[in-house]
Amino acid sequence: MRPRGVWFGCIGLLLTLGFLPVNPVLCQVAKVRVVASIVPLADFCRQIGGDRVDVEVFIPPGASPHSFEPSPGVLANLAQAKVLVYNGAGLEPWVDRFLAALGDHKPALVEAAQGIELIQEVPKQLAGLEVGETGHHQSGDYGKAKQGVRESNSQRTSHAAEVGNPHIWLDPILVQDTCRRIAAILAQVDPPHRTFYEANLNHYVAELAALHERIATRTAAFRIKEYIGFHPSFSYFARRYQLREVGVLEAAPGREPTPRALAGIVQAIKCYGIRVIFSEPQFSPRLAQAIARDTGVKVLMLDPIGGRLPYGENYLKLMQYNLETMAQAME
Repeated sequence: MRPRGVWFGCIGLLLTLGFLPVNPVLCQVAKVRVVASIVPLADFCRQIGGDRVDVEVFIPPGASPHSFEPSPGVLANLAQAKVLVYNGAGLEPWVDRFLAALGDHKPALVEAAQGIELIQEVPKQLAGLEVGETGHHQSGDYGKAKQGVRESNSQRTSHAAEVGNPHIWLDPILVQDTCRRIAAILAQVDPPHRTFYEANLNHYVAELAALHERIATRTAAFRIKEYIGFHPSFSYFARRYQLREVGVLEAAPGREPTPRALAGIVQAIKCYGIRVIFSEPQFSPRLAQAIARDTGVKVLMLDPIGGRLPYGENYLKLMQYNLETMAQAME
């Protein structure tokens, strides 16, 4: 296989020499060509850009952004974008090399995580089960659960400390800031339609605010506040709505818990009365299903990315789906 660095260098050379093709259809309609890394970011661009933008997603639905590697064709396509919207915070680790290869031919950039205070440390409750939180005493199974969950999340702490948790788009309040910066960049590259983008932004921010209110009202009534996730994708959601992510099956993609940590997760399920383990469609449900068989709980699917039925590529519908799924387990 050709080294990835060679592809990045080739893209930069082709741009310099003017050899990358330009899509004549896009030129005729004079739309702003936008490329977004993940489905939610693409939806934000479409909501704000409307019929003035042509938006593509370069990490396909169903793929994990953590492990995605762009092909030469994807890189060539990205190189022709007028605007590139990506998450940052380590979610797309190859982007910096790609942008460096472009040299002076970089598109206008929106890095969603820029300027946002990232979750760097595991919250206090993730260090172990806290005495008094649920009325249990630290003895027997409870003590085992506390030790096990600590071990389960020790790996997660070191992983998060490298860059920070990147899953900011699962907090609708943080998304509003991302959308404002998308609108500003679109207005910058397409000044005649500034008021169009601003009007769409105002409308969509109002929809995001309404989504936040629905989620806040519903989650406030949850009887169970604790949950076990597949990996820490919903940490910002949990922080915003005062839920407690007391364990994750994989602290980082592909990093399964040790047997001792796994036993702690099982005990945490019992101590907190957790009824469901949340899996994600971008990863195998095998581990979640194995724990479910041992504990008698169900496995339900939370989706941090979207692109599947019934919500498709619509962020508002995706978040409503996730809310309803959580409610099945926590109300």
